[in-house]
Amino acid sequence: MTWNEFVYGLGDLLEASFEILPVLGNIPNIIFSLIIFFGLVYWIMQLKKFKAEAQRNGTAD
Repeated sequence: MTWNEFVYGLGDLLEASFEILPVLGNIPNIIFSLIIFFGLVYWIMQLKKFKAEAQRNGTAD
């Protein structure tokens, strides 16, 4: 297998995956938005936890 075959095969695979997107409609956007939203909520909760622990230990700024 040459690099050309690999690259063109990868390109064909990606092109085929983009043909599926119109069928799915807005669902991928909703899924990505939910993942980002829950990730941000988790991140903020962790920041609050670490800040409370730093204040309890007296190491907060």
